[in-house]
Amino acid sequence: MKQNLWKTLICAGFGLLLGACLFCLNPSLPAQQASVSDIKWVDFNVTYEALKKAMELDIKTHDQEAHAGWIDSLAYLGAKYGGDFSNYQEKDLDQFLENLEKGQDLEDFTKNMKYFSYYQKAYGMVLSGLLGYYKVEVPNENGSGTHYVKSYGLKAFSPIAEGFWYTDCDDFGQNRSYGYSRQHLGHDLMAGTGTPVIATEGGIVEAIGWNQYGGWRLGIRSFDRNRYYYYAHLRKDHPYAENLRVGQTVSPGQVIGYVGQTGYSLKENTNNIETPHLHYGMQLVLEEQAKDSPNQVWIDLYALTRLLSHHRSTVEKQGDEYVRSYQFSEESFYLASAKEATETSVQLPVLMYHGLLKDPAKQNDYVISPDLFESDLKYMKEQGYTAVLMADLLDYVNNGTPLPEKPVLITFDDGNYNNYYYGFPLLKTYGMKAVISIIGTETDKFSKLKDNNPNYSSLTWNQVRELTNSGLIEIQNHSYDSHQATGSRQGIKPRTGESHKEYVRYLEKDLMKLQKKIREATGTAPTTLAYPFGATADSTRSIVKKLGFQATLGCEEGVNVITQNDPSCLYDLKRYLRTPKKSSADFFQNIQSDMES
Repeated sequence: MKQNLWKTLICAGFGLLLGACLFCLNPSLPAQQASVSDIKWVDFNVTYEALKKAMELDIKTHDQEAHAGWIDSLAYLGAKYGGDFSNYQEKDLDQFLENLEKGQDLEDFTKNMKYFSYYQKAYGMVLSGLLGYYKVEVPNENGSGTHYVKSYGLKAFSPIAEGFWYTDCDDFGQNRSYGYSRQHLGHDLMAGTGTPVIATEGGIVEAIGWNQYGGWRLGIRSFDRNRYYYYAHLRKDHPYAENLRVGQTVSPGQVIGYVGQTGYSLKENTNNIETPHLHYGMQLVLEEQAKDSPNQVWIDLYALTRLLSHHRSTVEKQGDEYVRSYQFSEESFYLASAKEATETSVQLPVLMYHGLLKDPAKQNDYVISPDLFESDLKYMKEQGYTAVLMADLLDYVNNGTPLPEKPVLITFDDGNYNNYYYGFPLLKTYGMKAVISIIGTETDKFSKLKDNNPNYSSLTWNQVRELTNSGLIEIQNHSYDSHQATGSRQGIKPRTGESHKEYVRYLEKDLMKLQKKIREATGTAPTTLAYPFGATADSTRSIVKKLGFQATLGCEEGVNVITQNDPSCLYDLKRYLRTPKKSSADFFQNIQSDMES
């Protein structure tokens, strides 16, 4: 009896050992009972050839009833090959498409594929944000202006800008010894120092700053929160694009930083990497609590990077920065699964204030009393308005980030000190935000004079910093030294007889000087230009757009319609000039009447 029992135990133990060994030999297969929603690991071994063919089939059939989605087709191959794409044959993808074209349901011809649902989920975690509908800005055929074209295709970008050389190799998983022995969980792209680094996918900046291993590095989470992109070893002294901060949204193809060789040092801003390169990584966030744990899941990006090399962002240099040459917007990630996403629009009233003074003798069309301004804030609060900033509008247009139910944009032109003295405390009291567009020469002047008088002073750079740091005020550009309506130029309009080249040079010199000063003072460059006196010419808009301005504020009255995925709607925004002539109720009832008409 005992002898038979021992035989049984020995056989059972051998069976368990054999099963464990077989699993170790094929670790890419999930456990049979594992739920698709409980994925703990993803091995992404899809080859470039399979990715490219699957993508081409997806694009070719995207508007057909038999749409061969690339995540589904690759999951089909993954289940067929057990995750081993060394077995890839193009005819297998052709068979997948043929099944769909014959009218077979995906569920029917994959129901006997044991791990299809696993690979569908796993590959979807990697690829779900990279292909879909987008809008791209293109020049008009007559060479004047631009328009937007809607397309379906690869909407993710190579991390290296168009026109810049780089080389790479498949070094994922190789050993690294600095600090401690570990695997290299990224993809190195060797490029020249200062090469613009591009956001592969739209998302939110989660990490920015120094890391002992990665040097100046940047972490961006995709909007669906499944992918965390890691860009490291960025340039010494100037690692990031000027407008980046934690919590900010970025769009696909946007310049986010510059290649360098920082890292391998506890001391910040140190070049200890031998060769300039970009360390480019993708972490899958299968569980939020595992994101910063030893159980992180990183993906080999070599094949995917090769695919993305076919879609590189075109950039141009503006001062010390590179910016994208054209606008690009993807469909809102909330609507990514819809073939025909409906554009969403909101009405936006923009209010234009200038000065705030108590003395009635000093009040005019451009100066109202602080009491009237407070009355306006109180009225807006009671009527359910929420003040937004230009950053909120850009997030809504470019990324689909929702706006409040009744948004309003409060703007102050000229940067008067009384905005700070009277207006800022009132904004804090009522929890409202505002945009202040400053004149560079005036801020320079009063920063030196240190003369704070509500009647005539302008903001100083210290006050600009304080206002920005409050989170309630956004500083924008009102020209450095072009706020004059006398002489041969009105505001920033071209002079009579001024050539286009001369006009471009003038605008660049004036506006970019203030851009640089504001960035140095606040850490963020303005996104918006408030036209002095509202004066422009036919060519002004295209020039300021090329200078990097994503929005402009005019002086014409009216309600604006702000539309998702239409960046052009943020140019020449209409504004209601606030004069002392009407009560708050009358002023806003006039605006409401326009919104209803």
